[in-house]
Amino acid sequence: MAEAGYPHGFALAMDCPNDRYINDEAICQAVAAMLVKIGVTVQLHAQSRAAFFGHFSMQASARASTCCWTATTHDAYDTLLNLAATRSDATHAGTFNIGGYSNGDLDLLLAQSQAEMSPEKRLALLRRALVLVRDDVAYIPLHQQDLVWAARDDVELVQRPMTALRCATCG
Repeated sequence: MAEAGYPHGFALAMDCPNDRYINDEAICQAVAAMLVKIGVTVQLHAQSRAAFFGHFSMQASARASTCCWTATTHDAYDTLLNLAATRSDATHAGTFNIGGYSNGDLDLLLAQSQAEMSPEKRLALLRRALVLVRDDVAYIPLHQQDLVWAARDDVELVQRPMTALRCATCG
């Protein structure tokens, strides 16, 4: 912490829903406890999902927050556009980029990938974009919630990206 310029640590606020994801508040409490060990004091704001999502995209300042996202495009484009692109009211990019992350190279790669018709070339552009976000440490992935589904043997279920099921044998 001293090398990073915070010899006495620092404090931050962390927003977290307490009724949306499995163990969401407990996960946030665990993260806060881990951060205390390195000198980061966390003021945890666990709240109902209605309150959490009601102000999630409107925060003006960077705060720690839980964030879950499922892509609607079946690749990384949607996630990157909403969570990591430079915020723009004109293009609706970065709608949920509450940390204020901005990288012009990422924005350019997203624009190129949006227009790219070749799946292979689009994938290569998105991979480069993901590397930028990773190398900039725009987000720190801490937890991935497993989805658990069960069905009788005579029901064939197809897992879709939006966590909704499509029953292939239900007619």
